Amino acid sequence: MSAFNPDKSWIHDHDGPPLAIAHRGASAYAFDNTLRAFKLAHALGADMWEVDVRLTADGVPVAFHDKDLSNTCGNDALLGDVTAEELFNLTSAAGRRAPLFSDVASLAAELGAGIYLDAKEGRAATLATEILAENRIRKVIVGANTPEYCAELLQTGCPYPVSLLVGLGRDPFALAKDCGAELVHPCWERASDRPDRLLDESFFRHAKSLRLPVVTWHEERADVLAELVRMPVLGICSNQPEMVNPYRSDPPRLPEIVCHRGACRIAPENTIASARAAWEGGFDYVELDVRETADGHLVVHHDPTLERTTNGSGVLAGKRLDCLRKLDTGGWVDPFFKGASLPCLSEFVSLAKAGNRKLYVEIKEADALKTAATVLEQLPPENVFFWSFQKRLLAEIHGAFPEAHLMARPEDYETLGDCLDAYDAEIIEFNVRNANAGDIEAVRQAGRKVMLAYMGSHPGVLSDLIELEPDLLNVNEPFLARNLLAQSRNGKKND
Repeated sequence: MSAFNPDKSWIHDHDGPPLAIAHRGASAYAFDNTLRAFKLAHALGADMWEVDVRLTADGVPVAFHDKDLSNTCGNDALLGDVTAEELFNLTSAAGRRAPLFSDVASLAAELGAGIYLDAKEGRAATLATEILAENRIRKVIVGANTPEYCAELLQTGCPYPVSLLVGLGRDPFALAKDCGAELVHPCWERASDRPDRLLDESFFRHAKSLRLPVVTWHEERADVLAELVRMPVLGICSNQPEMVNPYRSDPPRLPEIVCHRGACRIAPENTIASARAAWEGGFDYVELDVRETADGHLVVHHDPTLERTTNGSGVLAGKRLDCLRKLDTGGWVDPFFKGASLPCLSEFVSLAKAGNRKLYVEIKEADALKTAATVLEQLPPENVFFWSFQKRLLAEIHGAFPEAHLMARPEDYETLGDCLDAYDAEIIEFNVRNANAGDIEAVRQAGRKVMLAYMGSHPGVLSDLIELEPDLLNVNEPFLARNLLAQSRNGKKND
């Protein structure tokens, strides 16, 4: 195998939107610096992963942020006093296994991710960069928390570009000039509610004159991110990398995307966390399932029974709300989500209203008119549509709320004409078995929208549906759909 010599020039040659750098992985949805956090970061579209590296007592580089184990394991031992095997056992018992840095690098190489390395001391940096080079990872930045450490990294021949992290109140350019930093990374997230305003034209003129690319602090505030992505920055760190370059629909070339039970591959289905992940990723609709409790409350839960997605048992409809709210609806996915409560429909509606978001409400077993009223009292009709396997429930809604938008499926009727005639549904949903260009055109001629549903994860199947150019795409894998849509659009641009 030929020798691997990283090229530092890529930090100056990047052309495109800011790189999404997942801060300790997708740490809004998984324990930080774990393999799960890094895998989720990749799924969410992160270009690079920020990884903290320390050495264990036996000199093994591991992905770990803190000096001690108190936050991760409730153990006050210093990380540098435990061996890699001891760390593995302690963190595994706590449900958040700390990985070897070599495992992180192998995963990055497999998935094509870059690494923003935050090594806490020089020996850790040396070993980590050697591991990155062994894995032939080109897109790497090594971060330094002090000018002295930055100078040390450069003097010892760090093969990757070195970035200087600068706190508030210090001149990043003077410090960078003194220590030789090749990038600057202002850590100014706590400066104010709008730290982006500190990065003005003068700041970027100075950075450009010194040929210093800029990487920003980790940011999750939507208004701040909206401004940062417009700036000439190389990258933006975030616990939620999906927010850096969110999806933007533009039907039919870029359909509205419906996230089935929320972003259910990222967070537990039908939870507030899965809804937030979907909407923060720029997707249009969150689909949810409504059931009614024994005491008449509307809650969001798919199955008639509780066993699959909670630590409870029995039939949901036979339980009171106060009992259901004590259940854990997140631990079955990952310990990170342990303690998530079973949500009420009103919580989703309030969240949608606050962010001007959209809902697809499927009524499983609940009072249809109560459900529609709960939603339509808060959301405009164009921001929600309803469906149920029970056609009578849709007829009730259509009669009582003629402004409500409804969905219908051709598979539930003898003919497509019957489907179009049923309660004047605005949206007609096809699936992989019955979607075809002729029926889709007939639906459009009737003035309705076309939605295609696919709950699998095969890229080829999803690509075939995308080629039919639906108005809406109802999927379990919205981030995969986003990537395939981008590829399809870029391919057509190049034709």
